[in-house]
Amino acid sequence: MRSSRLRPYLPRPAALLVAVAAGTVLALASASPLTEGTSPAGQVGHPVEVVAVPLSAERGDDNRDGRIDEDESGWDCRTMGNRICGPRTVPAECRGVGSAMDLCVTVASRPPYGWTNADGSRTDNPDGRTLISDLDEMPGSPEFEGALAALDAEWRQQH
Repeated sequence: MRSSRLRPYLPRPAALLVAVAAGTVLALASASPLTEGTSPAGQVGHPVEVVAVPLSAERGDDNRDGRIDEDESGWDCRTMGNRICGPRTVPAECRGVGSAMDLCVTVASRPPYGWTNADGSRTDNPDGRTLISDLDEMPGSPEFEGALAALDAEWRQQH
């Protein structure tokens, strides 16, 4: 028994999906009440063109690898990834921080926030850039990275 030509090129689930999609397209095309060259009113028109679209690809997954990555049409920078849209600008407070660069840029991009404590008192924090510039630790030191992690944890706890 000779194997299918698709088998070496497509994994078994993909080959099955292609076969089901092709069968569906053929069934829909043969069940059409219109014949080629006629319209519903019986007038001569254009032939119906059937186009098969792969069903396995998620909308916005341009390279069809199963996930939507940055720079693909389905990427939404407001809700995906680090939620920073556009080119990354490094604020002056984050220069020379070394391996904590991503965390520093994330903390620096946050707006002012506050909360009400259990005893009714109010706690307000300035924006992220001000919080970073008020740190006593030296940028690039392990203590600075720990202070950034503490600021990030506090933000996450309140939001």
